[in-house]
Amino acid sequence: MKTKLLTILLLFLPIITLAQFVDSPEVTPPANAPAIQNNASIANVFDVLILLSALLFIISMFGFLIGILKLMTAGGNEIVAEKSHAMLVTSGWIFSASILGFLLINIVKYFIY
Repeated sequence: MKTKLLTILLLFLPIITLAQFVDSPEVTPPANAPAIQNNASIANVFDVLILLSALLFIISMFGFLIGILKLMTAGGNEIVAEKSHAMLVTSGWIFSASILGFLLINIVKYFIY
């Protein structure tokens, strides 16, 4: 029992002793602080738009996966096959819109703004 406790303690001792908490130094805002805050808020808008495009990408992947599974399991049912084909087409459009949106957002973020 003591050896197990000692082994666990020796395994976690470096993690416990190396943990350092460093406070960030207090920085006085320069004279143009509103402009810096404006840039930070626009950067936050770009980050939110990138997250939304990533969410669209994930939704399109799930739609594509579900459409493929429905198409494989249609079993000759034309109605289910047509619905799954429509789901695949819609997922393709959403996929292309998410990639195009991601590229446009990053182009505007890094090259234009």
